[in-house]
Amino acid sequence: MASSRAGSASKGKRIVKRSMDVTRSAYAEVASVLSQKILSGEIEEGERLPAELMLAEQLGTSRSTVREAFRVLQASGLARRVSPRIMVASRPEGKAAQRETRIALIEQKATYNDVYETIHVLAPALVSLAAKRATKKDIEALRSVIDAQQSRLSDILRSNQLAERFQALIATVGRNPAMALARSSLRHVVMPTPQDPKDIAKLTQWALNGHKRIVDAIEAHDAELAALVTRRHLEQFRRHWENAGLDFNSAISSLGFGVE
Repeated sequence: MASSRAGSASKGKRIVKRSMDVTRSAYAEVASVLSQKILSGEIEEGERLPAELMLAEQLGTSRSTVREAFRVLQASGLARRVSPRIMVASRPEGKAAQRETRIALIEQKATYNDVYETIHVLAPALVSLAAKRATKKDIEALRSVIDAQQSRLSDILRSNQLAERFQALIATVGRNPAMALARSSLRHVVMPTPQDPKDIAKLTQWALNGHKRIVDAIEAHDAELAALVTRRHLEQFRRHWENAGLDFNSAISSLGFGVE
């Protein structure tokens, strides 16, 4: 469904049809217009937003203005980047914890390393609980998501959605709502967007391989192994993020999301 909507946007759908109000900050005006359309449902969740250049031409403004407006939408939780060139609408319902946590971390000048260290403790603990508590139906559900990931590796948007679904399902299987909420609120913070299409494909495959190993450990009800596999999975992505140029000692921004 999301991919078909993305296709229509890429063909030139005019989401914004009016000129800019030059008496208002240009990027704030763009962000306001798009926010209203996302919240009203005129732009559906998961629908691809126009490319920066296309939207700039529609509005009669600069590409840098549109780029800044997109940053505002990302910070507010109303948009997310699924690839270097694709931004999709995101509704805030159910994502308040992620949005508020991101804002608080920015205000506290927390670093990417602070968040990574927290995830490195939380994620293995949650997966360990999943290994202890998973039922046969839980395993079947996890395998189903993995099968879907395997079949959609070339569809970056859908693959990212399935990766998020996998993480959410792991949290459910762990049956600890407090821990799941804490993990979810940090999920999208330490994820720089790859710039090279080959790099995106590599990350997508890494995510799938890691998910398979995690489910194998959960199915074996081996909590210690499940935690170990999860830590190694996170460490592999950290090495990639560092190679991609992310400075883990730098303060968190609202930018840069990818797949885990």
